[in-house]
Amino acid sequence: MTTADRRTARHRTARLTAAPAAVPQARRLLTEALADWGVAPGTDLAYDLRLIVSELAAVSVRNADRLSPTLTLTMVLGDGHIGVGVHDADPRAREAHCDGLGVVHEVVAEAHGIAEVQSTEDGGKTTWVVLPLGTGPATG
Repeated sequence: MTTADRRTARHRTARLTAAPAAVPQARRLLTEALADWGVAPGTDLAYDLRLIVSELAAVSVRNADRLSPTLTLTMVLGDGHIGVGVHDADPRAREAHCDGLGVVHEVVAEAHGIAEVQSTEDGGKTTWVVLPLGTGPATG
C-alpha cells in the first residue's frame, strides 16, 4: 500500500510496504513527480531516475524486509538537480557491487551525480542519489 505522507511542489515523500509491489509503486510515484516538475518521460534523466528508484526499492525489499516492514521514498526537486532517497530500518549498508547497487553507481557516475548512504536517527539508513537536471533528452 502507498500512503502519501508529504507532497509539496518541490518535495514528496511516500511510505510503501516492503514487498515486491513497492518497486513499481515507487517508479509510478517518481514518474508522477517528474511529470509535475516538467521532466518529460522520454529524457535520459527520467529513465535514469526510474531505474535508480527501482533498484534502490528492490534492494530494500530484498534485504531489509525482516527489519523494516516499510520503506520510505523521498523525492526532492532542487535548484539544478533532483534527489531521490530510499529509507529502511536496516542499518546495514550494502556493498556498491551487491544486488542492483552496481547499476545504480554506474548510472550515477555516467550522469555526473552523487550517491551516498546516510545513517538515520531511527537506526536505519537512507540511500540518496542526486542527479543534475541537465542530462538532456533521450534519442529515438
